[in-house]
Amino acid sequence: MSAGSRDKAKAVRETRRATPGAHLRAELRRLGLDQVAVSKATGVSRQSVNNIINGRQPISRAMAGKLGRLTGHSSDYWLSESFGEAHPLSHAGGAAQRFVVAGLLVDHQIARAVKDGIIGITPFAAKNLRTASFDLTLHASVRTSDGGLVDIARSAARGKAFELAGGASVQASTVESVELPRDYLGRIGAVAGLCEYGILATTPLQIEPGFKGRLQFHLFNAGVAGFRLRAGMAVVALEFHRLAAVPGE
Repeated sequence: MSAGSRDKAKAVRETRRATPGAHLRAELRRLGLDQVAVSKATGVSRQSVNNIINGRQPISRAMAGKLGRLTGHSSDYWLSESFGEAHPLSHAGGAAQRFVVAGLLVDHQIARAVKDGIIGITPFAAKNLRTASFDLTLHASVRTSDGGLVDIARSAARGKAFELAGGASVQASTVESVELPRDYLGRIGAVAGLCEYGILATTPLQIEPGFKGRLQFHLFNAGVAGFRLRAGMAVVALEFHRLAAVPGE
């Protein structure tokens, strides 16, 4: 190949490469999002989003993690210096490529998705990983059926453990805050250890894509004997499902 042909081929290859900002613009078109929506979803200013899109500001590692949760790509993916425009989704490579196929995530996939910033679980404890789910733990504050707020950790410290009586229920939440991208949903239920004692968790059918926050639920004692609740105990198991497409597209 002559020098002129090589230069021409190189120029063609370069025109097929996109800067992180240009690729982000293409991803937003794919997801049907505008800069205002990205600003709200990531918690950064619209001006910062605009600066990234127009190449005036690099993507930081923190921002890469937020974009990972929003788009389903890994944080390392968003830290690339350039992207192929012709096939923007096939260039994910590495860890992100393992999450392209829709379906239920297993333990190592959950751990990797959290590490790459695709899924948010804060705080994250590896000991709570199960074969195909993650155990979420009980927050110290629970609300009884009469509307009273009880700090079960403080009660236990005072030697007065909180006992959920048979036939009674409490409104509770998780210690962990969860964040899902737009192409993931979660499904939850009581952990097996509680079900053995007749403790049921009243939860929604699923956690919707884009959810962010602590999970709220009711614990009901369907048994006769009282059951002692402890702050930080595993209460609900959360499954993560990768969807075949972003809803609404």
